[in-house]
Amino acid sequence: MTRAGWLQEPYAIVWRDGTYRLSFSHEQINPVEVAQGGTLSTAQPRYRIQSVAEMTGVPAPTLRAWERRYGIPRPSRSESAYRMYSDCDVAEVRKVVSLQARGLAASEAARLVLDGATLPTPELEEAAESKPELAFSTAMALASARILDAVLGYDSSRLELEVRQALYLAAPSEVCKRVVEPVLREVGERWSRGTLDIAAEHLASRVISAVMWELIGALGRTVRGPKVLVSCIQEELHEMPLLGLAFALLESRRRPIILGARTPPHAIAEAVNRLEPQAVILSMTMPLNPATDPYQLFRAYGEAAEGRPWFVGGAAAPAVREAIEEAGGRCVSDIQPILSWL
Repeated sequence: MTRAGWLQEPYAIVWRDGTYRLSFSHEQINPVEVAQGGTLSTAQPRYRIQSVAEMTGVPAPTLRAWERRYGIPRPSRSESAYRMYSDCDVAEVRKVVSLQARGLAASEAARLVLDGATLPTPELEEAAESKPELAFSTAMALASARILDAVLGYDSSRLELEVRQALYLAAPSEVCKRVVEPVLREVGERWSRGTLDIAAEHLASRVISAVMWELIGALGRTVRGPKVLVSCIQEELHEMPLLGLAFALLESRRRPIILGARTPPHAIAEAVNRLEPQAVILSMTMPLNPATDPYQLFRAYGEAAEGRPWFVGGAAAPAVREAIEEAGGRCVSDIQPILSWL
């Protein structure tokens, strides 16, 4: 089967690298399927409401109620004023039903479907049930979808609940990597495109970080290993990556000392002097100010480390790798090289 035409899809649960993942790549999918030499538009109205009820298992009164309350399905009207449904409408109803089966309310499921969410096919779901790793990765992807839905609905109570439940799925560092980080990245991208208000981004950051800080505190009381200083460089505002680092360090029986955002070299030097950590890890997700000399900045951080191993990671770190390494630091892409070195 070939495909033509385009429909924007903000995110989807996809099969990638041997696992299901929630993809926020805004891939384009096709509303027109071409089969056996002919074309069939999935948007063409073709079914009356009773036929859709039989096809989906959703009673006609419920279909009408969903249309009125949630804006889904979205039938057109015939000349006789009958509701007429397309294959796209039927597919959307089936998605709502599938999400309800996973515990979402009809309103939550409808919002996800209207926002473009795509679920695994029944065949893939059956395969996932027979293979624990596939079921696990599907659960992680669905957790991301539920957290994002809570953010889009400005529902702080539900958002907190969804984050807490997600943290039970796996080691916290894995949940951060596969659930929390993709959601926050998508929220930030939507805000930058103007499709999501800054209030939603602030809500997501505040609630998610609060839950993670609470868990870090609880886990930290059980660890007696060496201390590792974790901080942002002086121009870095985003401290959320530090929390993922903290979980990974705790899981390796090390105690993270988190200094937070915008920490200048002299503050690092003071903390190193007082705490005597095993190592220093700096986060850098934003490019430096053009007026900042990276060589001078990282020389200062190198001196602050006082001979201890120090690392710089984050999306913006590779751009200043030469300055980091010249000052004696190590530019890393994730936590594993750090743990291996320590």
